[in-house]
Amino acid sequence: MEKTKSVDELTDETIKAGGYLANLYFDLHSKSAEEVKALMVGFIGKLTKERGVVYAVGEIDQPQEKDGIWSTWAEVKLLAEDFSTLVRLAAQYSPIGVEILRPDAVRLSNGEAQGILLDISQTSQNFTRLIMERVLSKEEAEQFRKKMQSRAELGRKILERKGK
Repeated sequence: MEKTKSVDELTDETIKAGGYLANLYFDLHSKSAEEVKALMVGFIGKLTKERGVVYAVGEIDQPQEKDGIWSTWAEVKLLAEDFSTLVRLAAQYSPIGVEILRPDAVRLSNGEAQGILLDISQTSQNFTRLIMERVLSKEEAEQFRKKMQSRAELGRKILERKGK
């Protein structure tokens, strides 16, 4: 019978293998105290299923009302397989705060740093595309789509050339 690892053992092993333990702070707002709390519980649950997340445990603050809007925040202790996962989550979910607990220093190979920078670039492109599609006329949106396809093809060619 296999022994179940404790949270501390899992955390230590993951960090030794290049993982990161961090507190991420998120805020949410809604029309009622119950709804904002339920949304935050669901959000934390979603984080636990993200690629590269080993575990995520959140503590939700009591919702507070101001001018008819209910707000809450949560402190989420999250163990990530690598720094790239933390960067992706920060870009995707916009925490209001991030505190790296372990290890004491961020160490990245050039390949890891390049991958992170490309992830940030992709997130920026996705955001720009979303805005442009909502603002541009159909013709302008089609031109923009073609430019993005061309850009992706050029990126693939560069990667292929660098791989040789």
